[in-house]
Amino acid sequence: MQKPLDAKSGTIKLHLRALSQLLQLDPSPFRESALTPEADNYILSKAKQIPRHQPIRIVIELPSSASRLESIPDVSGAITNHFRGCAEAESEHLRELFRYGRKALLIGFVTLSACLFLAWHVSYNLPTRPLTRLMQESFVILGWVSMWRPIEIFLYEWLPFARRRNLFRRLSRAAVKVESER
Repeated sequence: MQKPLDAKSGTIKLHLRALSQLLQLDPSPFRESALTPEADNYILSKAKQIPRHQPIRIVIELPSSASRLESIPDVSGAITNHFRGCAEAESEHLRELFRYGRKALLIGFVTLSACLFLAWHVSYNLPTRPLTRLMQESFVILGWVSMWRPIEIFLYEWLPFARRRNLFRRLSRAAVKVESER
């Protein structure tokens, strides 16, 4: 179906028998046209191989009979809109993740504060015994564990969303060319 990626030039070539391999020509009523899942996955996998600083070109090769017989819609616009929509969806996922992270941070901070206060209270108001020390350390551990999720979100979890959003943005700016096979 497709020719290999030309990573040096940043060109992704798709050799198609029909435009329906690339576009869902009768999509939901909310979009003009959308990429097929197979085309979307293929383009994404090839785009990941192109260095970030290099612009992406997508060359779609159709048989001359297909390009004459089918009324070719705005393929470039469809691809641009598809990946722009994907970038907007990833941005929304990121905003939602950070909203959740802020709530988790507030809950974690309140829990950590309460646990540290309880640990301090136990160590100063109860006699020094192994059970007292166990309670004190348990409160400290519980407090820090409550911070685990917000720390995970703000340090690591947002990175894949940002990478995908940036890849979708690059693909939405890709130069798209439709060619007829000779």
